[in-house]
Amino acid sequence: MKFKNFLLNFKKYVFSKFIDTLLIEDSFFFKVKFDKKVKLTDELIALNYKKNAPYKNPFFIALMEEKNLYIWFYEKKFHTKVIIPEAYLLFDFFKENNPNTLLSIDCDGSFLIIIIKEKMLENSYSLLALDENLIAMEMNKYALTVFKKIDKKEYLQSKEKAVGNIGPQELYKWNSLKIDHTDILPKVVNSVAYPFAFLLTFIMSVQLYHVNEVEKRLESVEARYLEIKSKNDEIRERINHEDAKEQKWIEFAHRELPYVDSGEMFMRISKAFNKEDVIFKSFSILGSRVKIDLETKKDFIIGVKILNQVEGLKNVVLKKSNKKRKTASYEATLKKGLSL
Repeated sequence: MKFKNFLLNFKKYVFSKFIDTLLIEDSFFFKVKFDKKVKLTDELIALNYKKNAPYKNPFFIALMEEKNLYIWFYEKKFHTKVIIPEAYLLFDFFKENNPNTLLSIDCDGSFLIIIIKEKMLENSYSLLALDENLIAMEMNKYALTVFKKIDKKEYLQSKEKAVGNIGPQELYKWNSLKIDHTDILPKVVNSVAYPFAFLLTFIMSVQLYHVNEVEKRLESVEARYLEIKSKNDEIRERINHEDAKEQKWIEFAHRELPYVDSGEMFMRISKAFNKEDVIFKSFSILGSRVKIDLETKKDFIIGVKILNQVEGLKNVVLKKSNKKRKTASYEATLKKGLSL
């Protein structure tokens, strides 16, 4: 973590040495929209559009995106090697969540205006005071319905994040398009080559560090996943084992303890004793065992013979009898495969 913070702080330090931001209030934005994609040299841009600048002998930065040419004119000469317009930084940061919006940024007594239409930069400028009539006119001009105010705190945080997101591709883009004077090419090559190469190398090392951190985190997550999966496999194996045991008991019950309807079985037994003078005292089925207690004036052995003739019963025995009370208790076993 300490090394990561060191890299981030070092990145900020290097950016402060090699990158400068062209503030909205210190620049004049000019946009040209073409019917098709074109390629323009710096000389052609200066020849055709430098006259639109409100400054005498201005410097400028130009960027071609799709069919749109963005130009920022400015007076002050920068000593840093890469200059990035603040308007583009903020526009690029906000455009995804605000594709059709007029942004008003409160900035210490002045207001920065950025107009975004269909995720393209339409205009940017600064105002000393926010004029509602001007805002309404701009909203109507660009057919916008969203007006968003941004306070100073959010502005500074957003700008810091936007600068932190700058990568090698952006650095190359802005460095290659910066124009100071007519003999820019040899001077830029000579003055920028080594420091710019160092900056690119540094940024690549930071990016590789982040990639390495992500890979380590991914390995940790994968290890944790495998650990949890292993525990889940053990639990699943236990569940399957218990399910197998339960299934064996179910099969045993179906095989050894056939289900019968006790009411239906009692009706069969009662019907078998229909011609006999008997009174049933109790009747029960427990598993495959059937118990019958009855009162009869006849020979108790006759009850054994009658029960052996009942469908679904076997192994009928007389368990006990009382001649004085004329009661007898019988037990029988249900036949396997019986289903009532």
